[in-house]
Amino acid sequence: MLKKAFVDNCMSKTQAYDWYKSFKDGREVVEDLPRSGRPSTSTTDDNIIQIKKLVLENRHSSVRELARELSIDKMTVHNILTNVLCMKRVAAKLVPKELVSEDMVSRAASDPNFMKRIITGDETWVYEYDTLTAQQSTEWRLPNEPNPKKPQIRNEN
Repeated sequence: MLKKAFVDNCMSKTQAYDWYKSFKDGREVVEDLPRSGRPSTSTTDDNIIQIKKLVLENRHSSVRELARELSIDKMTVHNILTNVLCMKRVAAKLVPKELVSEDMVSRAASDPNFMKRIITGDETWVYEYDTLTAQQSTEWRLPNEPNPKKPQIRNEN
């Protein structure tokens, strides 16, 4: 009945029986007792700083790449990114083509080599085109940072 009423905020039936048995056998302490096993030593201030630095250098970094570079467990890296740094992996928002065109005009005015880097063909202009999949275009972002943007390309035939 407790499990139905409190869902996940309630101890399981088996755990309740274990606690009952422990108190019946003379246990008086309510806190968890020390357990065997190695304590987590990877979530250190130094590792948190290093992960944040690496992610801000390359926001497309994967958890696996970061774990390999720092020689720590993948779950520790994921825990630091999501729980300690409160970062999320977000995909780029699509920006209408008209806004991209305005940006291109302003860049052309300020950069003399800009027009040399544009590829054109059949009414569609593509600037520094990269073929990233949706997963590859995701980036790590802090809670107060805006989502990344990428141009929305439509074929105008």
